[in-house]
Amino acid sequence: MKKSISLLLVVLMLFILAACGGDSTDKLKSPKTINAKLWDLVYDEADGWTYKEENFTDDDNSSDIVLSIPKEEGDYDLITFEINADIEDPYDFRDYLNAFGFDEYEYEVNKSYELTKVGGINCLKQEGNYWGSPCVRYLNRVEGANATVLITIVGEYQDERVDKLLSGLTLKLNDIGNEDGPWYWEGEAIKTDDHKVTIGEYEINSQWLPFEDCIISRETFDNLIAVVDDQAYLLLGGVLKRYDYDGKTLKFKDDIKLDSDYDYLNADTKGGIWLSSFTEPLINIKDGEIIASYQGADQVAMHPSGTWGINYFSSGECNKVMIAGDEIKTEPLVFEEVESVRYLMVDENNIFISGSAPNSDDHNVFVYDLKGNLKAKLADSEGESLGSITYITSTKNGYIGLDGNMRELVLWDKNGKYIGSANDSDLFGTYYPWFCGATKLEDGSLVVIMTETRADKSAEELIAFRITGF
Repeated sequence: MKKSISLLLVVLMLFILAACGGDSTDKLKSPKTINAKLWDLVYDEADGWTYKEENFTDDDNSSDIVLSIPKEEGDYDLITFEINADIEDPYDFRDYLNAFGFDEYEYEVNKSYELTKVGGINCLKQEGNYWGSPCVRYLNRVEGANATVLITIVGEYQDERVDKLLSGLTLKLNDIGNEDGPWYWEGEAIKTDDHKVTIGEYEINSQWLPFEDCIISRETFDNLIAVVDDQAYLLLGGVLKRYDYDGKTLKFKDDIKLDSDYDYLNADTKGGIWLSSFTEPLINIKDGEIIASYQGADQVAMHPSGTWGINYFSSGECNKVMIAGDEIKTEPLVFEEVESVRYLMVDENNIFISGSAPNSDDHNVFVYDLKGNLKAKLADSEGESLGSITYITSTKNGYIGLDGNMRELVLWDKNGKYIGSANDSDLFGTYYPWFCGATKLEDGSLVVIMTETRADKSAEELIAFRITGF
């Protein structure tokens, strides 16, 4: 009898093992939990989710992870799922709103957007793309916790496994009574006075040019200006706006519709402006209307005459672009002393290249005559690297440049010898701006634009000055 019972137990064990043998791997892939500081996540390996340790960071102020479901074949994942929960000031979140197509005022004041609950909090939902792949984002600000949440799902985000993973997320954001700083419509606009400094033998004067309605800048670097007579054209993050300019203030006039975003702007002496950008046509605008368009020129720095310019990309191998009726003609123009080009500008008598020489990491300005012969190499006070020159032109006494990285206005003499510099706080009364660009007026003075964060951090604002005395 005992033998029969033992035999029966053996048979039962074999049966159980046989029945469960195929599930041993699935048992290892049963739901798992990741306990982070700012969230808990339950996920099922059987659904294919996986992550690498280097893609998971966790501390008291930030809990971020990237999970994915790889494709059976190919280099890209079928789905990537990224959670970013960060204890931080509200400014990145406000940038997200703008970047993902939400209006800040409509979000905060009018509560205009529907919300979806994710991880225990209500989130905005935005469907878009990420480098060409379909994407959905969930985001919101948990003010009391001083926290921002951004969940980004790239690929086949409508897969049922995504909803299952979202249901396994619990955000842990404790209310600490935080109150965020003012929004841009609540904050205090930048105001400053006229200033003057001495550089060498020159007394440089700055005159603040207030915008009648302040400009909130969403783009720290990509803002340009060109002034033609009493009109100022501002290219702000690729969008063209026109302002009335009376020498004292700038008053918004209208938006000028463009078919594409542009990133290069020049004025000519014929009352027009020129816009160009990589892969886009070179266009000429006068009195707010497009009067000419030329294919095949890409990014062009135009000569003030408006009859020719220089097409450049990233090296010293450039092309001279000549306007010939309704078409353009090009011919090679090589600047052998330059290996990499950051910026190129043409004024009445000079070609300026901001970049680096072969086998050098230094950043300098190379000054050429209009035939491409090197005249001078502009450097800092030690004869070495500059920071990042965002505008350069000639003056009656030499050269003047704006160094964005160093926040300085710099003067050189006609031979390219360094004269001196003035920092932004002394010359403009600013704190830490980025010099975006400038334009030279008929009298030789400059109108300079820069972006500066307000003292109350409610916004980054575009401000303008007129500079004389050089």
